[in-house]
Amino acid sequence: MNGEPQLKTKRLGASIGLPLRQFWDWWTGELSSLIPERWRSRMEGKEMRLHYSAVGFEVRENGQQLRIPLDQVASDPTLATWRTLGKGRVGLVVTLSDDDVLRKTLSLPASTESRLEAVLGFELDRHTPFSATQASYGYRVAGRDRSAQRIEVELFVLPNAVRERVVNSLAEADLHPAAILPESAFSEGRSLSSLNLLPETQRPESKRSVLLRSRPVLIVLLLSLVIGVLFYQREERLLALQQAIGPRESVAEEAQAIRSEIELMESGGQFIYERKTTRPATIVLLDELTRRLPDSTWLSRFELEGDELRVQGESNSASGLISLLEESPLLEQVSFTSPVTINPRSRKERFSLTAQVQGEVAQ
Repeated sequence: MNGEPQLKTKRLGASIGLPLRQFWDWWTGELSSLIPERWRSRMEGKEMRLHYSAVGFEVRENGQQLRIPLDQVASDPTLATWRTLGKGRVGLVVTLSDDDVLRKTLSLPASTESRLEAVLGFELDRHTPFSATQASYGYRVAGRDRSAQRIEVELFVLPNAVRERVVNSLAEADLHPAAILPESAFSEGRSLSSLNLLPETQRPESKRSVLLRSRPVLIVLLLSLVIGVLFYQREERLLALQQAIGPRESVAEEAQAIRSEIELMESGGQFIYERKTTRPATIVLLDELTRRLPDSTWLSRFELEGDELRVQGESNSASGLISLLEESPLLEQVSFTSPVTINPRSRKERFSLTAQVQGEVAQ
């Protein structure tokens, strides 16, 4: 019995923690973007920034833009000063140009937001040329569609080869970055907590907790608390209004749900009736092809779009397939859509056919 209150407390904390974390990332990004650059640079004095390109690094020092070639990183005096005076006290952030980072926008179910990092790791090879072992990635939620229960996620992918080139070049100067970030996203100053392209195992232990939030945090925290109280009071008022209109609204919603269900069933029944009366079922077409095609023929693709059937596969004699399929009472206008070729591995003839499906014939 003692464990039940603890379980309820953990669940309550998890349900409250995600909205608060999302609000925090959004609000800190909004306020940071409004702070003048001169003030922001003063407040963020404990953060060193380098920009990486294929020819070297760029850094702003004493108001000047300096370029450091890759072969001079170990001996550069500016980086030597950083190493001597800044070790253990500052975080090193490296930004990359858009040419070095793959950027893609994904539409995902809203339910994945609480475990977005793990989901993107599993889905990385589906949306990019890289797997999770070939590249590191960062992301940020760019938008939410509550009506469709979807979220828009910007995915940033950094190949291991580029990342290792950056890390190894700085290692020659005994510098170890705490973050590698896309330049475009970093300049916007929004939701940087999930955008770090440096794997967590390669981040300096002492920098993980203070990586991407600097001096403005205290100011932002105070303002966030004030805004949070205002939001809480507004939610309380909305809740009271909802409780007042709740009984009537629930009856109206139930009636609308029943009406929608009836309309859906009617339209579904009409659709099924029309499909069954106008053309044969897909399983009938599959059975027809199975019976008519010889055993030496196999299909790699079966597509049925409207009344058009498209099939692809391999056969010992593709030229004879047209006459076989033309004999079917379910098919007409059978023809090749591309020249027949030979598969060098199986020595079979590759073919691609199209045919028009006729109305179902009585068996």
